[in-house]
Amino acid sequence: MSQQSRQEYEQRLKWKREERRERFSLVYKMLDFLGVVLGMICIFVLLALLFSLISWLSEDVAGTFSVLRTRLQ
Repeated sequence: MSQQSRQEYEQRLKWKREERRERFSLVYKMLDFLGVVLGMICIFVLLALLFSLISWLSEDVAGTFSVLRTRLQ
């Protein structure tokens, strides 16, 4: 191989590496975005479950105390 053809070959390899790096960079950014969106969805689902639990607990405590009041009277 001549010096010029070797340099051209190395230049093509360098361009391919840069293209691959740019493609993977875009993929990583998309995965980061999807991770943030999925994380937010999980947080909202967990908050809904927490509020449901608090609501159920308050109704259960109120029901328990009303049963105790009726039995004590």
